[in-house]
Amino acid sequence: MARDNTAASGRAPARGIVLAGDRTENRAAARRHSRNVRILRTALPVSTLAIVSVYSLSILQTVGWGLSIPKLEMPQILPENLAMQNPHYEGFNKDGGRYWVKATSAQQDLKNFNLIKLNGITGELIDAKKQRTTISAKRGTFDNKANMLELYDAIDVDGDAGIKAKLKRATINTKESLITSKEQVTVTMDAGTITANQMTVRQKAKEYTFVDNVRTHLKGREAKPEEQAAPTAAAQSETTQPIGASNAPVDILSNRLDVNDTTKVALFTGTVTATQAGATMTTPELEVTYDGSAAPGGTEAGGGGKLKRMLAKNPVSMTQANGDTVTSQSADFDPASQRAVLDGDVVMTQAPDKRATADKAEIDQTSKVIVLTGDVAVAQAQNLLKGRRLEFNQLTNKMQLTAPASTGGAGRISARFQQAQSGGAKTTKSEGGPEKGIAFGATFKTDPGAPVQIEAARLDVDDAVKQAVFTGDVRAIQGDFIIRANEITAAYTGSAALNSAATTDQAPKGAAQLSRIRAKNNVKITSNEGQTATGDWADFDPKANTATLGGDVVLTQGKNVVRGTKLEIDMNTGESVIKTEAVASGRPNVSPDGTATTATGTSGRPSAVFYPGEMKAKADKKKAKPDDGWQARSEP
Repeated sequence: MARDNTAASGRAPARGIVLAGDRTENRAAARRHSRNVRILRTALPVSTLAIVSVYSLSILQTVGWGLSIPKLEMPQILPENLAMQNPHYEGFNKDGGRYWVKATSAQQDLKNFNLIKLNGITGELIDAKKQRTTISAKRGTFDNKANMLELYDAIDVDGDAGIKAKLKRATINTKESLITSKEQVTVTMDAGTITANQMTVRQKAKEYTFVDNVRTHLKGREAKPEEQAAPTAAAQSETTQPIGASNAPVDILSNRLDVNDTTKVALFTGTVTATQAGATMTTPELEVTYDGSAAPGGTEAGGGGKLKRMLAKNPVSMTQANGDTVTSQSADFDPASQRAVLDGDVVMTQAPDKRATADKAEIDQTSKVIVLTGDVAVAQAQNLLKGRRLEFNQLTNKMQLTAPASTGGAGRISARFQQAQSGGAKTTKSEGGPEKGIAFGATFKTDPGAPVQIEAARLDVDDAVKQAVFTGDVRAIQGDFIIRANEITAAYTGSAALNSAATTDQAPKGAAQLSRIRAKNNVKITSNEGQTATGDWADFDPKANTATLGGDVVLTQGKNVVRGTKLEIDMNTGESVIKTEAVASGRPNVSPDGTATTATGTSGRPSAVFYPGEMKAKADKKKAKPDDGWQARSEP
């Protein structure tokens, strides 16, 4: 009953109860499973061996073995398979500028997907002011993430308001418009060329920095028509001009150069050496100001750069082509006006022994004039000129020394001439017959080797004719011998000008030696014995050590007075003779330099003589009286 009910309900027999008839199907499934396991145990090792064998044979075939086995083609991924033709990269900067880079071909770097290798590169950087900088190179790499362009081989950089350069290697930050190179660069500007071992260009700020062995060549200024027709003397004096005061090009060697094309200033630093036309200048810092642009094609008025100013900082040392040297604390050059100003402790030295010092020196190349001001001194051997303002014309070899109040002077200049020892005449002899006059003892005696000291308001020197003229209450002293006059003219040998030996072939190179001194207008001679002589003119011969006073001559000693037309003084012995020559009253009395004066003496008057030895003896015995100094030399 129970079995029939189960069948009628359609339910399967209970799983926990397995009947004998139900095991037949299970046994068949188990047999199938066992058969499959046995097949796989054999098939899997065999299949694996077959695959390995085929792969091994393929490799062997590649190297020449197993020729009967077909070659297995394997796909390869190579950089050249990823090459791009004529790629173009473009971007924009925060300040409104933009950039683009083109290449004839490019390959993706598989190790760095931000890096792209480029060939045949051209590019352009455009700043916010629309100034362009173009770039070209044979090859390079571009980092897309960092916006860095690395260039190699035959690099050219050209800019509207920047530079035109040739580089071996360069790194360009396109977003910052920054170009750097750590290998040798050559830059061409309208004003010249620059070479250096390193360079940095900040295009936005228009700043350029050159470092290590910086060599700059600045083109010479084009000569004006009037300068081209300048006299030969001007060309001869060119060698005495400082750096920057010439049309010739300038070459500058420095450790570093910073150019700011916004402020138009180029700053050379380190050990700076500038050369021009054989002249050399050294300074730790040289600042050059220019007009226009640092490079050709500039949009500013005037186009390319033109030198405007050169300023050298302390200490400055210059050596001219002829060996002359100049030192100062600063040197300021204006190439446009052809002027130079040297300031602070100016020292100008010329071979063999000439030296000029001043607080300030101004040099005008156009007029060829040098002006020294401040505490001015010109020394040569033992000769010395001192004043507050000295002006020297290189073309005419004329010099003027003054001491105006505007330069801090008291209106007086001084000069000292060291005379060579000479043997002059021992006695005074009158020309044309016996001596007639009154003689005096050794009151005008002086050492012929003693220096001649001169004070005046002004000194004018003409080195072409070897003449120095002192004017303005002139006072000349040699030992105990003093001459005062409104004007004293000194003739000399040698050279007294600043550079006459360099510009005049005939100019002697030795120190100036006085050969003649002539005084005129209110001439007064004084000795330390209290003897005074006045006249219209005086002639002093330093070689013979004699002096002649002429015109309306008045000799005084104490209360005694003697008048005549000429006083002859032998300063070797101290003997002096006053004479009255045969001239009618009012007749012109002519001095040795041709100046006419008027004498009031009469003719034929006998003279007395007083001998220096007798005067000395009487002085020793304290018996001398004022009247005893007069003696007759010839019978009345």
